[in-house]
Amino acid sequence: MSQEKIDYWHNPILPDMELSHARFQNFEFEQHVHLDYHVGVVTQGGQKYSHKGENYRLHKGYISTLNPDESHNGQSINNEAYQAYVMSIPVDYVTQIATELNQTEHFFSTPLNQTQDLYSYFLKLHHILTQPHTSSNQLQIETSLMAFCTELFMRYGSHNSLNPIGISSLHKDFSDIKARFHDEMHLSFGLEELSTSVGLSKFQFLRQFKSATGMTPHAYLKRVRLEYAKRALAKGSTVTDIAHKVGFFDQSHFNKAFKNAFLITPSHFQKQVK
Repeated sequence: MSQEKIDYWHNPILPDMELSHARFQNFEFEQHVHLDYHVGVVTQGGQKYSHKGENYRLHKGYISTLNPDESHNGQSINNEAYQAYVMSIPVDYVTQIATELNQTEHFFSTPLNQTQDLYSYFLKLHHILTQPHTSSNQLQIETSLMAFCTELFMRYGSHNSLNPIGISSLHKDFSDIKARFHDEMHLSFGLEELSTSVGLSKFQFLRQFKSATGMTPHAYLKRVRLEYAKRALAKGSTVTDIAHKVGFFDQSHFNKAFKNAFLITPSHFQKQVK
């Protein structure tokens, strides 16, 4: 029987961090990006994904480590059900760790790492963060999370710099365009306008943008809109307001795009994370 289910949490002590637990079989993540660092493991089955032209397989005992703005996809290996646990780590939190270590801001140097001890630590931490808590748990939560993230970046991080909005620049000619997508996502963009702004034909722009990001401009913009929509939903904004603020034509289009991306409706997601 096909298993397609995902649950989301926001811990009140760490409200900007998103956690999820999913069971997938046929659902496939299209090529997409995130605004935060994403760390994930599987406890059953396996997930395969492409990243920067290379293919990876996530099994038990491995941790997937993905930087902001790095496009990737995801699906089951051999169409078998798999169970995944994911944690999104805000850029500001990683910057804080780097500052405390007197280092420049971190990036993961590889998207997949075999590490049994951190794999087990991650699952325990995920469990702690998704349980009901009182203020008495704050020290345990903050200490455990800081220790895990510090160790993860010490082992598998590099010390490159992030740009001011926390998004890596994969191509110097497109960093301004991607910044516009983040800053002006509510606007309607035209291919002619975008290509002209970087001195390319429409054909050249499409080809080079996809080569640099792994996604078409439209797919990239839509994902950015959805990522910001998740943040707004977690903060309590209404679905109708969010749909218009992030650039969707109407609530129906927003609902459909959100569910296609996250396997859950915006209203259901909001109920889970509030």
